[in-house]
Amino acid sequence: QSRGFSAGYAGRIAARVRPNITFTDPIEGNPKAVVEIRLGPDGVILSKRLVTSSGNTAWDDAVLRAIDKTEQVPKDVDGTVPRTMILELRPQP
Repeated sequence: QSRGFSAGYAGRIAARVRPNITFTDPIEGNPKAVVEIRLGPDGVILSKRLVTSSGNTAWDDAVLRAIDKTEQVPKDVDGTVPRTMILELRPQP
């Protein structure tokens, strides 16, 4: 996992992605999709990669689509953006 960003930064990024998730299928439990994102210095999302599947393909796909819709993330409190980050997203936060 990437280091060098503030304690709440990953949560802020997840909060930016979450509203873009479109998922209405019934789902058992609260599976976690783990995604690595690569970021440009301006916060633009350059790429994404599913690191660990949630076990539910529809949820994984919804998370990846939401990251595409997000396009850009805010800079951290010090004005920088990490080059890579790991995001963990579940249907229920």
